Amino acid sequence: MMSLAVPAATLPGRSALVWVAVFAVVSGVLVATALWLLRGEAVRWGEQLTTALARVITEQTTRSIQTVDQRLQFAEQTLRDAAEAGRVEGVAGDALLRAQLKDLPYVRALWTTDAQGQVVHHTDGGAGMPSGSDREYFMGPRAAEGPPAAYVSPTVRSRATGRLQMTVSRPVRDAGGAFQGVIVAAIEPTYFQSVWQGLDVGSGGIVNLMHRNGQLLMRSPPNESALGRDYGHLPLFREWLNHSSQGLFHGRSVIDDVERLVAYRSPSTYPQLVVMVGSSYANILAPWRRFAALTGGVWLLSVLGAAALALQVHRQAARRRHLEQRFGDLAQAMPQIVFITNAQGVVEFVNQCWSDATGRPAEETHGVRWFQLVHPEDALRAEAETAPGVAAGEPVQAELRLRYADGYDRWQLVRARPNRNGAGQVVSWYGTSTDIHELKMAQEQLQEQADMLRLAGELARLGSWELDLESGRIALSGVAAAMLDLPPGAMPALGEFYGLMGPRGRAKAQVTLQRCVHYGEPFDLEGRVRTPAGREVWIRAMGQPVRDAAGRVIRVQGAQQDVTQRVRMVAEIRELNATLEQRIAQRTLELERQEALFRTLAEQAPFPIWTLDPSGRATFFSPAWYQLVGGAAPGGLGMEWTQALHPDDRPLVLANWSRCQKDGGTFQGTRRLRAGDGTFHTTSYRATPVRGEEGRIVFWVGIDADITDLKANEAALSLANDQLRSFSYSVSHDLQSPLQRIGSFAQLLAQELGPLPAGSRADHFLRRIQANAEEMVQLVQGLLLLAEVSQADIVRGRVDLSAIATEILEGLQAESPARQVRWHVAPDLVVLGDVRLMRSVMENLLGNAWKFTAQREVAEIAVGGSVSRGEFFVRDNGAGFDMAHADKLFGTFQRLHGQNEFPGTGIGLATVARALQRQGGAVHGESEPGRGATFRFTMPVPADAAPAALPA
Repeated sequence: MMSLAVPAATLPGRSALVWVAVFAVVSGVLVATALWLLRGEAVRWGEQLTTALARVITEQTTRSIQTVDQRLQFAEQTLRDAAEAGRVEGVAGDALLRAQLKDLPYVRALWTTDAQGQVVHHTDGGAGMPSGSDREYFMGPRAAEGPPAAYVSPTVRSRATGRLQMTVSRPVRDAGGAFQGVIVAAIEPTYFQSVWQGLDVGSGGIVNLMHRNGQLLMRSPPNESALGRDYGHLPLFREWLNHSSQGLFHGRSVIDDVERLVAYRSPSTYPQLVVMVGSSYANILAPWRRFAALTGGVWLLSVLGAAALALQVHRQAARRRHLEQRFGDLAQAMPQIVFITNAQGVVEFVNQCWSDATGRPAEETHGVRWFQLVHPEDALRAEAETAPGVAAGEPVQAELRLRYADGYDRWQLVRARPNRNGAGQVVSWYGTSTDIHELKMAQEQLQEQADMLRLAGELARLGSWELDLESGRIALSGVAAAMLDLPPGAMPALGEFYGLMGPRGRAKAQVTLQRCVHYGEPFDLEGRVRTPAGREVWIRAMGQPVRDAAGRVIRVQGAQQDVTQRVRMVAEIRELNATLEQRIAQRTLELERQEALFRTLAEQAPFPIWTLDPSGRATFFSPAWYQLVGGAAPGGLGMEWTQALHPDDRPLVLANWSRCQKDGGTFQGTRRLRAGDGTFHTTSYRATPVRGEEGRIVFWVGIDADITDLKANEAALSLANDQLRSFSYSVSHDLQSPLQRIGSFAQLLAQELGPLPAGSRADHFLRRIQANAEEMVQLVQGLLLLAEVSQADIVRGRVDLSAIATEILEGLQAESPARQVRWHVAPDLVVLGDVRLMRSVMENLLGNAWKFTAQREVAEIAVGGSVSRGEFFVRDNGAGFDMAHADKLFGTFQRLHGQNEFPGTGIGLATVARALQRQGGAVHGESEPGRGATFRFTMPVPADAAPAALPA
């Protein structure tokens, strides 16, 4: 019997084939799946990168155009202000516009047009410029309705330069909203191209700025042939933008036939613009395609598949890291702060702009919530404003302040968008912080100007009104209603308004209004009205017609001003002019009498009297002047009087005159004049300006008083005082040595005699000698200290009285530990003085307080004062004194207590008074017998001294 069997050797082969097939199928499926997932990941990352680039470039472009828009608004307001001041004619207006180009390198020119499109002012000179009435920048704003807004026009070729330019324009309207023209800024396309060239969009990547109608405004890399062409037929402009202002699509470019992944965004602020960022599809998938080819080869080899796959995954991760690095480089290249937070708002990344702006390292922000990094006053408000958007996972923005490295807070516009994972959950936030400080300040300035205009209207009593011809009612502003004693928001009928006028005024007003309505004639007339409150008011009314699109007058608007005061003043002026000639004649006669009286007084005065004109030229000298300096009238007039000044005094006197010329103050001082005999006399001069009716200085009247003898007496007295102080010091010093010898010999004599019987005459005489010698030594030392205080050079500085007083009291307590003394020194008592003199003051005052409280069971001493007022005191509860003898306190050798009761020399308080006086202070005492004493003194204090006080 025969049987069929597979050879044993073939079974492993079949099994291997099966396993190879299974492995091939499984690995192929796995490889294909992995390749498909990687391809999707590459595409998604490309979409995220392209979308992020589009968002960043859109914000950058919006900020640039917002800066131009804000500058246009500021330029418009500047021209309005200049026009009201009459400084905008001709080249003056061109110069005002040229001043606005500062710090805007990408703006080539600024110009304004009138309502017909004719150029009025231009930074290149407005004369001879062609009309722009057929340009989109003119027609677009003119046709726009609603509040004035910026209008971005398609690129056109400049008629002046022949170059392509993009324009941003705004309509210029008057107070009633009527179109008066446009103000335009021309932007150089090359600016954005140069900025975009610094961004890495990859090989084959492009950045386009398109107009909403499909025109290509700018492109990077540049393509001159495509600029200005119309691509409005593309689905992007026909369909997609109508449904959403942002999106992403994949397609082939009609410009260079390159397949790209394109992200587009239309700024909400400027819907006429569309920013497109395209990344080459081939560039995005290039790493994946190389990986797929390599994986296919590895798959065929099967054995090396896993290693190749791991290698390629590693390469793909490196590519992703490279893309992340590109995104990081892009973030670092951004001119504003870029940050990334986690879902809870904790910062994970900030770019270099953070450190450049704030001066703080980026690492300081990691792990901190973003709102903890901003101004504390803005953090809670901004967090509350953005909380609903954060909770809903929607884009948020807030305005807040950030502290910069220079120490100033600058306003920022912070925007953040959520980043979601595949499940739609927010995993992080991407945000930017843009410096809007100048924009914020400009807005505040515009608001201040608006408030000032409103305030000016109220101060000038100028209100506005508007007559609706259809309803026949007049809308009045608050100021206009107040003029007529009507409530705010009043809208009287035209007939009611006519009823406030008299017959003649009513007829004139009716004819004027009819001509304005029928013929479009503006008007300006004045009339008298009687308000409902019975008050008579003169009103100046100005008005002009407002037409609709068909040219029909639909309303009349204007302003009215209360001119009652002016009308009354005109009447008063007329009445005044009637008697003016008589008053002039009377005034002339009075002036002639005053001049005669002045000259008579000057001729009889024993001291020189003179007059100067406002330029300093002498116009009159009295006879006493010539008696002093010699000569005769009219000599010395003009500027010759300066030749009589001593050469050393001339610069000081002329500088003093220049100062008085500027501030109109009194011209006074001392100077030396050369007398007729050649000697110099010291005089005290003083001149006062005489002003006219308008307050301007007409001339100066002055005198010179000869004080030569007075100066000589002062010098002699000063010399005598110096000699007296030197003599006092010398005598005191010379007396000290003999007194010390007397005391020493008395002590030697006592030792030689040995112990003497108590009460004996020899013992009594010897003790008297020693006591008197010691008393004389103390007197001499007191005189030396007084002389030192009077002669010592003062070195001013910050002196801590609290520390000095504490040190002195601690020393006194250590010398008398058995005494019970409660003392208190207020802290932070500082003065501006000499530390040696102030120590002498405190030693004498506190020494007296310690001495005169010796008979108290519990003594009390306090030191305090007020640094802010420069007032201080030393108080005790000692023996006190009678205020009837207070004038003797500070004299030398003056004592109010007996030597047996309280020992002393009578020099201490004199030293205190002399030391304080030399430093600019003063001292006085307050007391009652048996109730203690308080010595109060004043001293200059440092400007930065902190207030410190103890109740007096």
